[in-house]
Amino acid sequence: MSTLKKLEKLEQSKRVGFIYLSQEECIRSGGLDMKGTLIAIQKSFELHGQGDVVQPSKPVIRWGGPETEETRGRIMTMPSYLGGDLDVAGMKWIPSMPENPKKIGQPRASAIIILTDPNNGFPLAIMDGTIVSAMRTGAATGIAAKYLANPNSKVVGIIGAGVQSRTQLMAIVGVFGSNIEEIKVYDLNLEKTCEFAKEMSNELNVSVSPAGSAEEAIKGSDIVVTATMSSYPYVKGEWLKEGAFHSEISFWDTDPAELIHYNKVVVDDFEHVKHHGVDVSYRAVRDGIIKEESVVNLGEIITGKKTGRENSKQKILFNPIGMSIHDVSEAFRVYENAKQLGIGNDLSLWENPHWL
Repeated sequence: MSTLKKLEKLEQSKRVGFIYLSQEECIRSGGLDMKGTLIAIQKSFELHGQGDVVQPSKPVIRWGGPETEETRGRIMTMPSYLGGDLDVAGMKWIPSMPENPKKIGQPRASAIIILTDPNNGFPLAIMDGTIVSAMRTGAATGIAAKYLANPNSKVVGIIGAGVQSRTQLMAIVGVFGSNIEEIKVYDLNLEKTCEFAKEMSNELNVSVSPAGSAEEAIKGSDIVVTATMSSYPYVKGEWLKEGAFHSEISFWDTDPAELIHYNKVVVDDFEHVKHHGVDVSYRAVRDGIIKEESVVNLGEIITGKKTGRENSKQKILFNPIGMSIHDVSEAFRVYENAKQLGIGNDLSLWENPHWL
């Protein structure tokens, strides 16, 4: 076939395709590279602080009130667009069913992410979002700790020994490196705690040891993470040492009344926190414990619009709702890697559109 005929054939083609990436293919494309994830999440926080994102409030399917999310479960739909040099849109569909591990031996959360070219509206990729979601959640705490924790932080206390706790520690160590000397972990399941401590000690090359209680894990820690499925509060603000940074990615671990012990409350996007109506930062504002104007978005701190840590003695709470822009930014990174490596299945949306 001549070059001219090949060009004519291409011009006549109306095919629209996209890449499909399974979970295994996402991992092969660098999905577990926390260093890369931290860069992607830093970028999305910066764009958020600059106002160069579009991020509607996420609809939530519930079978009851907010409290049923930790029992019956929920499904979230999370769309967004990131500008700058990313210029990509996407959406995460993420069901979370707490009984899955016990009832059917499957993960609590599963997710699918769709990436879209915002210039023509066609899909770029449909991919597993479970790895992306877990990694970006850990990275959000890592980036927050980078700006809000004391730079000489050495001891980490984490409550919960699940998947989220794993990526939280990966991110914290990814940011602070060998500065982290000790990690204490507490979970209601002692066997799970011991297994988690052993695995993470080997993976992170840091001493990870089981704690006898949540109080023991929190006291004396420079960085505290609460990542549980608790349906009741147990954290006491007075347990935190002077200057501690606390990331609460759960909903109910800390009672709103305990926020009087913190000098600063930071979120990822308070408008989304309010829309969700569950997180402790929102409930503290609702109940008049703290003022809404005192709550700061992390992106504004990163871009220099607001002040972060002001001295080494402040106790700071980071209470993120979880933003779609993080999912899209991280998914786009994995997608770009997949393209470079030739990973994934090229699928057709159509060869020729049925209607124009």
